Amino acid sequence: MSVSIYYSAMRSFPISAVEKLNLLSIVDNFNEGFPYENEGETLSFYSDPSDEYLLEGSVKLPYRDENIIVDSVIYWLNALTHLTSAVPEAEWDVRIDDCPASWVDDHWEM
Repeated sequence: MSVSIYYSAMRSFPISAVEKLNLLSIVDNFNEGFPYENEGETLSFYSDPSDEYLLEGSVKLPYRDENIIVDSVIYWLNALTHLTSAVPEAEWDVRIDDCPASWVDDHWEM
């Protein structure tokens, strides 16, 4: 059984060039620092998000150990917090499989 985090953002205008660079920089930094990169996927965006979305993506978590799953969820929610901050006008949706993550005090929590 695998666990994934799904994320998307919507807003009425497209991502600017500066925002895109910031988003890609955040993704690169978190992907390079992910301690379980050989056991799970890294953060990415779908190349063609659905019409209503600014961006969409998912990351499949390592599943061999419960502690690694929890560590990975915390790690990627931190990354998504940074991404959310990089596009603050967007409405974000973050889910761990079918369960919504919560935006609490300016960060994502499970």
